[in-house]
Amino acid sequence: MDWLTDEMLLYGGAAAVGGSLLLSFLYFCFSQITKTRLRARLGTEYGERKKELGKRRGKKK
Repeated sequence: MDWLTDEMLLYGGAAAVGGSLLLSFLYFCFSQITKTRLRARLGTEYGERKKELGKRRGKKK
């Protein structure tokens, strides 16, 4: 009966790791899709964002 318990822990842990990796990959994909949609919507409502290189807010010369 010991082998059954050991194998259950091994395969159960492997399944948990596999499920966690799959869910984190899906979360990453959906968050990237949501981010691009939100940026497109904000771009149409408020205008495109300007990139100012070398200028930071509050920087004193």
